[in-house]
Amino acid sequence: MSRGQGTSLGERAAHEATVDALYELIAESGARSLAVIGLVKNAGKTTVVNALMAHGARRFGLTSLGLDGEKVDHLTGLAKPCIAPPSGTLVATTRGSLERSRYAMEVLEELPFHTPLGRVLIGRAGGGEVEVSGPTTLGELRQTVDRLLTHGAEQVLVDGAINRIGSASPRVSDGVVVATGGMVGDTLEEVLSTSVATLDMLTLPAVSEGTRTLVPQRTLESTRAVAVDDRGRATTLELDTVIGEGVTVAREVERLEARTLFIGGALTREFVEDFTRVLPPRRKLRVVVRDATVLVLPPAAVSLFARRGIALEVLRPLRVLALTANPFRVPQPYQPKVFFNALVDAVGSRVPLFDVVNGLASLPGGQDAGDEPDPA
Repeated sequence: MSRGQGTSLGERAAHEATVDALYELIAESGARSLAVIGLVKNAGKTTVVNALMAHGARRFGLTSLGLDGEKVDHLTGLAKPCIAPPSGTLVATTRGSLERSRYAMEVLEELPFHTPLGRVLIGRAGGGEVEVSGPTTLGELRQTVDRLLTHGAEQVLVDGAINRIGSASPRVSDGVVVATGGMVGDTLEEVLSTSVATLDMLTLPAVSEGTRTLVPQRTLESTRAVAVDDRGRATTLELDTVIGEGVTVAREVERLEARTLFIGGALTREFVEDFTRVLPPRRKLRVVVRDATVLVLPPAAVSLFARRGIALEVLRPLRVLALTANPFRVPQPYQPKVFFNALVDAVGSRVPLFDVVNGLASLPGGQDAGDEPDPA
């Protein structure tokens, strides 16, 4: 594998080859809705979305979960890139965002979702740049995606961020692209460790079919915690929420001699810290959550479970298709090839890795996009 060779074919050719490779990977996945999640601001998420729409032959749909931040970055003072959907793209955004963008599009439908920026509108883009903001709940986002598909979108891009990771939920998106960059940490080592820890969190393994059947689905949907012992006896814990109840849940797990704990709803850092502190050392336990988007905690906090020998699994795994890299940071960006190759070494074969600006790609199991072909 020859990494970082894309620029040898010329910057433009390498850029196009890299975006084409990412585009084809996503097309071949069969995902009809794709969440593009940035780990921090300036991770290059919007650049990836724009590149996919500009290079793709299919008709894209585009929306967002809420509004993703400000127009001018408060740290750098630089204008943040706007989304520029090609003419014909189907866009779902709020009336307020349209007015603030001074953007004209052919409105096809008004959805009955109220947001701080007004109703959500679906329309056909006519070119130019637009602020994209969408509904504020997952249920409404799912309906918005469905309406975009009904209006003719072949694939819907859902613009998101790590603090609004719900857009990556399997209830909304069939696949996920994760954007990381130099602003993720203060040092390169911190960038690498955070990126890998986030990938590990987003790609938690699915439970076995045997574990899945320990508790009926209707019970999981209506309760916050269910403990199951080694004989398969399930006990519902009488809790309105598990938030702030790590100590209580740990004591109940011990009292019931549970081997599997199903958690409904969000899992917070406070819960994980309290739970692992109270649970006896070397306690064998499997904790099961709905999917990785309910983990409202820093990725590093997930390692608390691993260090205690507790298995963390999901009922529905996320499908992370790729990781994208942006070497930008302040005050000085990383050298693109150095940054990219360091990420390749850290990530390994977990997922394909792309830098769509500098024309770099690492495709596990195949030739890298932008590589020069071998001589005949």
